[in-house]
Amino acid sequence: MNKFKLNRTNDAVFKAVFAKHPDITLALINAFFEFQGTELISEIEFVDRELDADELDGKESRLDILGRTAEGVKVNIEMQVNDLTSMGERSLYYWARNYTDLKRGETYDQLTRTVAINILGFNLFQDEEVPDMHSCFGLYDLKTGCQLTKQLEIHFLELKKFQPKNSREMNRMEKWAAYFSPMTPEDELVDIAQSEPAIREAMEVEDVFTQDEISRRAYEKAEKFRRDQQAQLTFAETKGRNEGLNEGRQQGQAELARKLIAMGVSAETIMKATGFSREQLDTIKN
Repeated sequence: MNKFKLNRTNDAVFKAVFAKHPDITLALINAFFEFQGTELISEIEFVDRELDADELDGKESRLDILGRTAEGVKVNIEMQVNDLTSMGERSLYYWARNYTDLKRGETYDQLTRTVAINILGFNLFQDEEVPDMHSCFGLYDLKTGCQLTKQLEIHFLELKKFQPKNSREMNRMEKWAAYFSPMTPEDELVDIAQSEPAIREAMEVEDVFTQDEISRRAYEKAEKFRRDQQAQLTFAETKGRNEGLNEGRQQGQAELARKLIAMGVSAETIMKATGFSREQLDTIKN
């Protein structure tokens, strides 16, 4: 099929496959609805809108598709590869912006059910919190579990939690997870595609994508951006940990200086023991 190992979480690939092919997108959405036991949809149209987005040379650096079903349900799909601890808040924010679109004169009962689907290349939840790769959140009473409204529905698919198994034993959600997972061998994916027409169609679109020079450049550009973004996140986390360690050492040295001062040890000895200057030691004394 593909001449090289394609990263299907790449924005350029994802957009080429899903943003232009409603039938494939519809099958992906129904895999989530089927897995959750929600009524399946038969039609989907893409909705153009203006939303704040990350930038990549003036273009969105993440996939963000908004579709509307024939029944009026809005579905937003986002692919996010880099580890974001605030992913839950981010998804809720975008869900709220999609949901609150009442026009003047319209009433609250005209608001439509809005669904957010987040496909993640990292684990948002610890295994002891959410062991399954798929989770779905709504508004519930913390005491009784009673659902306040069915208008809110936020899905997360954590690809790292996907457990490969025989394709004949997979449901549709697992087949799509296998499609996105970099751990799935290409020959196994071909077997999966035989039983899932939408995945087979997606792979055919990929073949066309990889043979187009402009598309390949967009793919490499998106890959570079993702790597650079991940490097920045890693650097920021490392810097934060180092600053925390340095702050902890200084607090420990200050506590030592206070104890030595209380014991009547000379300032010169304390400065040698802690590395503090005369001005820093005077500050601690005061």
